[in-house]
Amino acid sequence: MDLTEQQQETLLWKTKMMRLVIHQFLFVLVFGGGLLFWWNWRIFGSFILGGVLISLNTLVMAKVFSATEVSQKSIYRSAVFRYVGIFLALFFLAAIGMNLLAVCGGMFIAYLAGFVSSAKGVFNQRK
Repeated sequence: MDLTEQQQETLLWKTKMMRLVIHQFLFVLVFGGGLLFWWNWRIFGSFILGGVLISLNTLVMAKVFSATEVSQKSIYRSAVFRYVGIFLALFFLAAIGMNLLAVCGGMFIAYLAGFVSSAKGVFNQRK
């Protein structure tokens, strides 16, 4: 089973994106655990759900970009799906009484984890 260079790069990219999703979720769990000492379970749950939203967003984006045929149409369709999905999820979380500020905090930490993980990868490649 001989893989072409493009297939090998796609597999490597998929692996890196899955690692990024795991890093995002672990960062949110660690910071959320710290919140549990100062606030209640609702704040903790809201924070974790914000991180899960961004981790799922990253996962959906990775699936679209690692497909065999990537077109502008599929990229735009994915963007609409992801942002409408996040909007509806935030609306649903507000409707059930979750703390949206904590949700946004979880989203921020997940994005920050993605940035740190990506920057670390770039710095490691330069060495």
